[in-house]
Amino acid sequence: MTTEPESRSAHLLHESYLVSLGIQATIGASQLVGAVLLLVAEQTGWMKHLAQITGHDLARAAPDPFAHALIQALHDFSVNRETFWSIYLFGHGVLNLSVVVALLAKKPWAHPASMAVLTGFVIYQLERFWLTHAPVLVALSLFDLVVIALVWREWRVTRAARQG
Repeated sequence: MTTEPESRSAHLLHESYLVSLGIQATIGASQLVGAVLLLVAEQTGWMKHLAQITGHDLARAAPDPFAHALIQALHDFSVNRETFWSIYLFGHGVLNLSVVVALLAKKPWAHPASMAVLTGFVIYQLERFWLTHAPVLVALSLFDLVVIALVWREWRVTRAARQG
C-alpha cells in the first residue's frame, strides 16, 4: 500500500511527465513553423535582403552584444545553411510531435521508441555543441534528458499496472 507522500510524489511526477510532453509538443510545433519560415525565406530571398540591409550595421560596432550576434548570424546565413536547418527543424519537429502523440495514445512501443529518439537528439545536439559551442544545445539536451527520465518512469509505472 502506498502512503500519502508517495501518492503525492507519484502524482507530481505524472503531472511533470504530462507537462514535459506539452513542452515537447510546443517545441515540435515551433520547429515545424521555423522550418516553413526558413523555406519561405530561402525561396523568396528575404534573408539575403535582410543581411544586405543590416550589413552596414556590422561595420559599426553594435553596442548590444546580443544584437551584434543576431546581425552577424543573419549576415552569415547562407542558402545551404537555410536548407540544412529547414530540413533539420522539419525532421526534428515531426519526430517530437510523433513521440508525443504516440505517448499520449499509450501505444506499448511508444515509451522505448521515444527514449531512443530523444537519446538520438541528445547525442546529435551534444555533437553539434562540440562544434559550435552554442549553449542552447546544452539546454535542449538537458531538457531532453529530463523528459527521458520522466518517460522511463512512466513506462515502468505503466508496465507494472499492466502486469499487476
